[in-house]
Amino acid sequence: MLRILYGTAGTGKSAAIMDEIRRGADSGERYILLVPEQYSHEAERELCAVCGDGLSLYAEVLSFTGLAREISSECGGAANEYLDKGGRLLCMALAADGLYSRLRVYGAARRKAELQTMLLGAVDEFKSACVTSERLMQASEACEGALGDKLHDLGLILEAYDGVVANGRADPSDRLSVLAQQIGQCSMSERTHVFVDGFTDFTAQERRVLEALLSKGVCLTVCLGCDELHGGSEVFALSRITASALLKFAADNGIKAQTERFGGESTKAKPLGEFAENMFSYRAVEAGDAQGRIKIISAADTNAECEFAAAEAVSLVRDTGCRWRDIAVCAKGFDDYRLPLESAFSRFGAPIYTARKADMLSKPLPMLIESAYEIILGGWEADDVFDYLRTGFGGLDTDECDELENYVFMWQLHGSAWTRAENWRLHPEGYGKQPDEASEQTLEQINLLRETARRPLMRFAENAAAATTATEQAQALASLFEDLHLADKLQARAEALEKDGRAAAAQEYAQLWDITVGALEQCAAVLGDTPADAEYFGRLFSLMLSRYDIGTIPASLDCVTAGEMDRMRRRNIKHLIVLGATDERIPGTEADTGVFSNDERRRLLEMDIDLGGVGDSELWRAFSVVYNCLTLPSDSLSFCYALTDGAGAQQRPAFVVNRAKAMFGIDICEFDVDMARLNAAAPALELAAQSLHGGGACAASAAEFFARHEPERLRSLEAQANRSRGSLSRASVRALYGEKLRLSASRIDKFASCRFAYFMQYALKAKPREPAGFTAPEMGTFMHRILEQVSREAASMGGYKSVDDETVTRLCDKYIDEYITRELNDFRDKSKRFEYLFRRLTGSVHRIVLDLADELRRSDFQPLSFELDFADTPQLPPLELGEGEDKLVLTGIADRVDGWLHEGKLYLRVVDYKTGRKKFDLSDVLYGMNLQMLLYLFSLGENGKLLYGEEIVPAGVLYVPARDGVISEDGDISDAELEKKRSKGLRRSGLVLSDPEVIRAMEHADTPKYIPVDFKKNGPAGDALVSAERLGTLARHIDQTLCEMASELRRGSIAADPYYAGQQENACINCDYFDACRFADGENGESMRSTPHLPATKVWSVLEGGGEDGEV
Repeated sequence: MLRILYGTAGTGKSAAIMDEIRRGADSGERYILLVPEQYSHEAERELCAVCGDGLSLYAEVLSFTGLAREISSECGGAANEYLDKGGRLLCMALAADGLYSRLRVYGAARRKAELQTMLLGAVDEFKSACVTSERLMQASEACEGALGDKLHDLGLILEAYDGVVANGRADPSDRLSVLAQQIGQCSMSERTHVFVDGFTDFTAQERRVLEALLSKGVCLTVCLGCDELHGGSEVFALSRITASALLKFAADNGIKAQTERFGGESTKAKPLGEFAENMFSYRAVEAGDAQGRIKIISAADTNAECEFAAAEAVSLVRDTGCRWRDIAVCAKGFDDYRLPLESAFSRFGAPIYTARKADMLSKPLPMLIESAYEIILGGWEADDVFDYLRTGFGGLDTDECDELENYVFMWQLHGSAWTRAENWRLHPEGYGKQPDEASEQTLEQINLLRETARRPLMRFAENAAAATTATEQAQALASLFEDLHLADKLQARAEALEKDGRAAAAQEYAQLWDITVGALEQCAAVLGDTPADAEYFGRLFSLMLSRYDIGTIPASLDCVTAGEMDRMRRRNIKHLIVLGATDERIPGTEADTGVFSNDERRRLLEMDIDLGGVGDSELWRAFSVVYNCLTLPSDSLSFCYALTDGAGAQQRPAFVVNRAKAMFGIDICEFDVDMARLNAAAPALELAAQSLHGGGACAASAAEFFARHEPERLRSLEAQANRSRGSLSRASVRALYGEKLRLSASRIDKFASCRFAYFMQYALKAKPREPAGFTAPEMGTFMHRILEQVSREAASMGGYKSVDDETVTRLCDKYIDEYITRELNDFRDKSKRFEYLFRRLTGSVHRIVLDLADELRRSDFQPLSFELDFADTPQLPPLELGEGEDKLVLTGIADRVDGWLHEGKLYLRVVDYKTGRKKFDLSDVLYGMNLQMLLYLFSLGENGKLLYGEEIVPAGVLYVPARDGVISEDGDISDAELEKKRSKGLRRSGLVLSDPEVIRAMEHADTPKYIPVDFKKNGPAGDALVSAERLGTLARHIDQTLCEMASELRRGSIAADPYYAGQQENACINCDYFDACRFADGENGESMRSTPHLPATKVWSVLEGGGEDGEV
């Protein structure tokens, strides 16, 4: 017997069949409630609530799949091993491999796992629609062109796939077809009552099951959401068609059938019932007051929508006394809302469960497998290697990964750098660093980590390359698992998570291993001796793993549920919140998918092959989803939509929103974020924080609440808001900087530039993570080394005056080659472009060294020391300043010191090579910056006699440009003009003692080419000239500056006080610590220090007391 129970939502159909099941408890008959899979748990709970504890004695809740399992256990087939998702993909791969030569369209599927996945989807469609391979081949003969070829291939593929599956396994997509066949052999009879509820329509397979039940004599009752069986709203068209088909089958087979319409008063709140009844009506309806049961909210964006949902849930629980589980949140395209919704509910302290199945490939073990194949097939790229290691299963812990990755990133190592046997030799600190015991130990550790990481991968690469079949490839991957001890590591990780109270995560790790090992075993069993190289097997196995999901369950039964609109099946929802209520999302239809286009599906429909997804049926299905979802709540319905989408485009409310607005005259309310945040403690505290910087009425109310009820939290908030950068304690200063304060010239410059930057670099030793590119600092180090080595050897040969340019060039080449071998490892692991650019740089080195040689040939000053170290040595004790705890020791290295012995006195000048464009500026000295050369000069003036054995006279400091200048001209210029312009760029900058004899000794020329001095009628002139007295003034100013600096350091100052000389010249430009500093000029008591460029006359005026109070 067939019964069709129909009626609109909320008219009591489900309640009626549950009551009928309850009344049949003592009849001795069997009752089955058949529902969709995702609704089975909820339906079982509802039925238990109605029927009591004895329900299981005579009734059960099943899905179609559950019914298939039950019947197969009775009639045979329960022992069949059904393929899982991954196994089905393997069978498709085997089927495609066996007939690729016969395929017209899909021949490439033999080696394309992605295409195999698409074909598997087509197989599911065919089986769901009960379309056989024979039917496809017949259709292909009736079609011409591309569709005919496609049907021909699909017919062959379906037949081959079934043949592969039949070899000892079963395809889960055949379950319902088998069920329809077995029903006739089972024990069901007219004393069996099957109630079908929760469906809009049925697939061809499901319909055959229902027809088999009717043919068996079972009492079949089908509940359908429908207003009328003939005519009525198109939203119920699918249900109407379904009822008609079932009634026709009953009539054709002489089966008694009856229909019963449910109507009358809805069990929902009156406005919700009226809305459900007229949601899709074309006629104008004025339903009166919505009584607050229906709300329409507009929000600024998706995040605001989610905040509304969280605040509304909190408000409902607080004001109506409902449970969290009485509330549901839904949206079309729910994945766009999942993360912000979870975040909002967490902030508002509301429990929420968003049903999801985690992506298998995002988990550590599949990521390790995928990365391992990427490494061995893709050339050992660093990103792939560290994706592999960061899973935690590659043999290194997090700190070891960091250490290895920093080295690899610095030197940009990839490819053969990983695979060759010899150790890495590049310095751990970058270019130009001298090896020492510490660096050698670090390098040894890095090579040990490298070997630990690469050893299993090298063996895997060797095994995978040797494997020729799928079984051998599976064995190669299994060997990698063994080398990495994956089973033990996963078990240890799961136990640690369990111990930490993260049971769900622990269970997830257990699933990972079981799924992966099961998939690998299936690969070997199903594919067997199928030819497979590493690339194909790796791609197929990764795609196979992607077919699996890792499910989750709610942490609590009492929580808000949220999900996709078409997944909303709960019937006991009191309050429903609909997000994304725009016309772009609602009703919304599925995008084209699968192997057939819409046009091709229409043509197939004309040939009586109904695959769905075409015509009005899809629109009706979308309307049904909207109707079924919006009619679920019994107490309230809230719509919320964002005014703009993610791209800023304006959005319109959905048609159901406009319908509700028109029916009940509802005003659209703009979501007030601040008011909403008053609903929960955490967001209210955020509001209270706003009150500290103004805020509005809501912020003031929040602050008043916390001041009255939780003053400690408010005081803590105020303390954090007013927190300054502070300073270091004396103990911290000693721990970070040492008992004796040592300052090098570069440290002094950094402190004078910005104290916070000094703290970051020299106290915390923070440094930017960047590749060891051959950039300005590295080029400077390289240039310094070549200049030093060539000059040192030239000095041993009698000085530059004794060697010609050819010898100088030969010396340059000698030391350049040494640098390439020692520092650049003979360009191993360097790109061709790097080698080309470096070779081009050597031309500049030749010119700069030859210029240096030319300068020294014109001068009585000759190099005395190269890379002179001002550390604490017997020959040159360091310069000490200050007293007590503020005492400091000056250290550093001078690039070169030149001397001229005259009349028993040694005149010294300090030379600093500059590969950049920096010039000596007396203003910098005034502000405590760029003191380097002067510090060395004055230190030599005090202690140099111990080193050189002569009375020392400071003669000056010079910046020597160690770079090729770029000369720009609009048109062509002669070689002479070019040389003149180039010579101008070679002029040094600095200070020179204003003694005519010293000036002549520095350069024998009436028009100096190198030193920054001009000769005029009255003699030498220029800002670079300085008297001995003024050098003394500079020395006293520097001593005072350094003593004040030492005092500030000992007081623990870490204030951000960046110098500011201009928009393009200040400490914050390109600062490595800008993101950590978060400096804002004028805030938190911090501001920039103005350091304008001043003419030399103004600087001397200030230094000599001519400025107001000695200040600029």
